[in-house]
Amino acid sequence: MRFPSARAEVTSRPRRGGVLLASVLVLCVLALSAQAPARGNRGSVLQSWLLTTAAPVARAVAGFSRTISGSSSSVADTFNARAENVRLRADLVKRDTELFRLRAEVQQMRTDLKMRAAAPFLPVVVGSAPVLLLERRAGVQSALVGIGSAAGVGEGSPLAVPEGLVGRVVTAGRTLSRAQLLLDASAAAGARLVRTGELGIVRGDGRGSLRLNHIATTSRVRTGDLVETAGVDGIYPRGIPIGRVQSVSRGGNLFLEIRLAPAASFSRLTDVLVLAPFPQREPSEGASVDR
Repeated sequence: MRFPSARAEVTSRPRRGGVLLASVLVLCVLALSAQAPARGNRGSVLQSWLLTTAAPVARAVAGFSRTISGSSSSVADTFNARAENVRLRADLVKRDTELFRLRAEVQQMRTDLKMRAAAPFLPVVVGSAPVLLLERRAGVQSALVGIGSAAGVGEGSPLAVPEGLVGRVVTAGRTLSRAQLLLDASAAAGARLVRTGELGIVRGDGRGSLRLNHIATTSRVRTGDLVETAGVDGIYPRGIPIGRVQSVSRGGNLFLEIRLAPAASFSRLTDVLVLAPFPQREPSEGASVDR
């Protein structure tokens, strides 16, 4: 049993000696490399080896760092761009809203100026009012107007636009009124042919046109003649345009069949002038007067 142990001990000693010898040689080489100058006398050979070996690692680390930095900058720029986009959209909505409001105000100012310019040529204007709703059905032609008794409007108050007659108030609330348009099948107005002076009655047909009745077949009326209110019906003042003669034909009796094109544009009715009732009513005797 002694002989195998001696052999193992003898075998391990040369191996340890070889490792020790190799280590010493490596240390000597490193020492010499650290002292030996590199090419160009810039550092030692050892430094040159270390730099050469570490260069790929340094480049990889630098590239990774640049990637991380670029990604961080890109994420920050993205968030900043989104925040700026949201702010710009909010500013745009605010400006669009302001522009819409200003356009509406300008349009209303133009309408008011147009109405006021026409007021001196119409009898006793109480005020102007917006048309809130138009009703057209089965011969009925009416409107809901945004003015009422609080503004001095009562039943029978005529309605007009700068171009001509529109109708009259039939029901007056405090702030709203219902009006009968002249196109209504039951509406009528005393009328006069301006060129000939002949009197007749204008009626609506419930479908958007007007008829001038009670003009004799001997009349000299012709297409294009202007027809205006005659002031004889106790509702409408005299001199408000109603329309122009569109067609003239002989009927089956002593009167002509005359159709008129309305002076007012009923299809684009947005605002009206409210006139004082005709004849203008005076306060009844004994009635109290507010002071």
